[in-house]
Amino acid sequence: MSFGHRLTSSFLKNVLPLQSYWRGTCAIRGTFNRSWCIAQSLSRPMSTMDDPIQLATLALRKKENQLKKLTPAEAWAQRSARLDLPAPADPYAGRRILVTSDLRSTFVKLSRRLHRNSVYKEWKLSSRHEKRGIKRSRLRSERWRKRFADEVRRKVQLVSTIRRRG
Repeated sequence: MSFGHRLTSSFLKNVLPLQSYWRGTCAIRGTFNRSWCIAQSLSRPMSTMDDPIQLATLALRKKENQLKKLTPAEAWAQRSARLDLPAPADPYAGRRILVTSDLRSTFVKLSRRLHRNSVYKEWKLSSRHEKRGIKRSRLRSERWRKRFADEVRRKVQLVSTIRRRG
């Protein structure tokens, strides 16, 4: 959010409710008299309460300071309270595959999910012990391959969009 937008929203929230203050200082018998208001403001020193922009800036800084005082646990509690997500039904929610009359399609869905989550790969790797350094280098290599494949995929998509344009 830009500073101007924050300033405007803060001004609308904090200064406009104080309109009775502005009416009280710049009104004679309930009617607005601009020349009287200007003369009053020139005859006495200007304070921060006279300038709505300065008042809004002060209110914005005060609001930011209040937000900074929250501990991380309190900030997370506030954010999670705003989400209103329902609790999962049970520990197996999202892990089930519905069995229909067609068992073949059910097993195909199961094997796809297991392949996507690399269950077979982890099972094979856990059958034998792997040294820490070798495991680290293997994981680093896998990460690199994944990133490289992603970059190649992006470049191919870019080239194909350029070719389509002509």
